[in-house]
Amino acid sequence: MSHHNIGRVVWREIMTDDTDRAKGFYGELFGWKFEDMPMGDMTYTIIKKGEQGLGGLMKKPMPDAPAAWLSYVSVTDADLVAKTAAAEGGTVVVPPTDIPNVGRFTVFVDFAGAAIAALKGESEGPPMPERPGVHEFCWETLSTTDIDRAAAFYAKVFGWQKKPGPSAGMTVLGTEASMVADVQKAENMPPSWLTYVVVEKLEPANERVAKLGGKVLMPLIEVPNVGRISAVQDPTGAVLGLFQPSM
Repeated sequence: MSHHNIGRVVWREIMTDDTDRAKGFYGELFGWKFEDMPMGDMTYTIIKKGEQGLGGLMKKPMPDAPAAWLSYVSVTDADLVAKTAAAEGGTVVVPPTDIPNVGRFTVFVDFAGAAIAALKGESEGPPMPERPGVHEFCWETLSTTDIDRAAAFYAKVFGWQKKPGPSAGMTVLGTEASMVADVQKAENMPPSWLTYVVVEKLEPANERVAKLGGKVLMPLIEVPNVGRISAVQDPTGAVLGLFQPSM
């Protein structure tokens, strides 16, 4: 089996207490469609752009937890990832679990408290695009208490390498072939992962977020040689990044 996606983020999932409101918000903001799939006593919703599955949407399994997006990294062994994460100072939140016809996954928080998931898929699927299109997921940012320790942690857990980014002072983690995420010091916020969606123009997208009942938490930041980014919060409380490429 080819391993072209190993070490890359292959799925994003929002967990919220108001799935209907989340569908309405993201459907209006990005034009996404939603396909409900009954799974036992729950419903899992596939987020789609046209016929392409982009991610998932589900009711929060823990009612007291905040609404949030969760990123899944493709791995060869979910059990080994969980074991390594715990050994390196992380905490396993969901132990390795099988999903029929999908694969085996685990969810953990790293040493600083940022949550991320790993997925050993039954089949790897086509290679992830190097340049995602408009209204597709494209990137992750890790905000953490210790950049060097985070790089060492994820090197052990996912085999990621620490690399200089395209902008001065930017630290990136990724596979030998692909950049996956940038890492920054958490300032006035808890350690967390943030996933980004590509937009055509950032200012109109930010305005649309506010009109649809969301909040713009970080209006606009220029990232030299990369593009422009913002951070927004949907009406159910989940935080998401928006990205306008420089070219």
